[in-house]
Amino acid sequence: MLVLCVSVGIFTANFLHPGILPFGNQASNVVADSIVLLDVNPSIALTVDGDERIVAAQGLNEDGRIILEGMDFTGSDITVAVNAVIGSMLQKGYLSDLQNAILVSVENDDAERSAALQKRVSELIGNALQNGNLEGTVLSQTLSDTTDLEQLAQTYQISLGKAALIQEVIALDTTLTAEKLAPLSITEIALISQSKNLSSGTVTQNGMASNKAYIEQDAAVGIAYAYAKVNAQDVTGMQIEFDSDDGIIVYEIEFWAGTVKYEFDIDARTGQIVKYETENIGAPNPGGNSVQVPSDTQQPSNSQQPSDTQQPSSSQQPSGQYIGEDAAKEAALTHANISADSVGYINAWINYDDGRAEHYEVEFVVGNVEYEYEIDLYSGAVLACDMESHDSHDKPHHGSNSDHTQTGSPTADIGAEAAKNAALSHAGLAASQVTKLEADYDYDDRVAVYEVEFKCNGYEYEYKIDAATGTILEYEIDD
Repeated sequence: MLVLCVSVGIFTANFLHPGILPFGNQASNVVADSIVLLDVNPSIALTVDGDERIVAAQGLNEDGRIILEGMDFTGSDITVAVNAVIGSMLQKGYLSDLQNAILVSVENDDAERSAALQKRVSELIGNALQNGNLEGTVLSQTLSDTTDLEQLAQTYQISLGKAALIQEVIALDTTLTAEKLAPLSITEIALISQSKNLSSGTVTQNGMASNKAYIEQDAAVGIAYAYAKVNAQDVTGMQIEFDSDDGIIVYEIEFWAGTVKYEFDIDARTGQIVKYETENIGAPNPGGNSVQVPSDTQQPSNSQQPSDTQQPSSSQQPSGQYIGEDAAKEAALTHANISADSVGYINAWINYDDGRAEHYEVEFVVGNVEYEYEIDLYSGAVLACDMESHDSHDKPHHGSNSDHTQTGSPTADIGAEAAKNAALSHAGLAASQVTKLEADYDYDDRVAVYEVEFKCNGYEYEYKIDAATGTILEYEIDD
């Protein structure tokens, strides 16, 4: 199945519209009447005169220029140009069973003429795809006043047609952003829109976007259940949608089992778990078969997970001792089914709010996956957990001190003492002049760092030192 989006526009004063670059061929002394924008991932602008003959054909991005390479449509009827462009996209693999969506956008100040040209171009594209034995989907829209789209198009280096589509999708679902959608192909945007059942009054769609490039929904759900150690019969609510995470398409899955809400982002191509979160809200899913996510201000009725503002009740604070950081680490590792000798970094500390201890925070890294846990101070119960996977080029480098075990090929670690010395040297102080000198190993934006703190003459110094190089990344001095 193929999806095609076509945009058509008109120029009045300026021939080159914002977002349309001076590439391709154009005729001189010809009045430009309308612009037809074709978006798949290649973006192409066809400028036509009043007789629908090509004035200019321009590639708006590198892929668009590849499609038009060696072609000169000047003076040709739009039928010739559209058939040639679609044929080139099919031949070069930009249109296929996996990426099958095309957007057609028509810009013209005359609404009646714009609608007629939009219909004609959409039909031409549909016929061209049919002749290529591909079942395609054509998304189409008309554009008039594009002033509010120009900044969006320029910011993300996309066509006005794609900017208009993104703006419409965001208006229908405010959880989506231009930053998320701009890097995606038209097929991927259409899939997200379809999965969310978004219905537009301005964009017409014939056909469905292909999902053949991705694993089945049932497979994604099975991966989530297996990782969460949850049986399907115990799930009381389920919601699954396509979404985007750092430019990749993911299945966004939410479900409830007992009093716990689970959230997963699973790479829709590979099945890899990109993100994992749980929250024990202390009550079963109130929404039955549809997941209802509690608002940020809603408090659990039987809190097993203290929020940032809620203090544990006396019944939640036994008279016994805290379990200790080592036991908190063990509880987190056991829950994640990970052995201690396989982690690249692990740390635990008590989280305080308004001076009161709330829970243990445990962080550890395995390969390119980061884990964060909240552990009950007394029982060791898991209150919340979060797991996020990063691409290999984002993989943190791990040091090797007493609080974290090195796996794989070791990378440089200057050590806590060297980090302290780097901070003191920068401050122009000696160790004998300061008090409360401490260095803690941590991660900042997936980079291993030492956080160094000390006091001197009423001032408090805070440094972040790169654990591999000793470079000072940040520092702050407060009185």
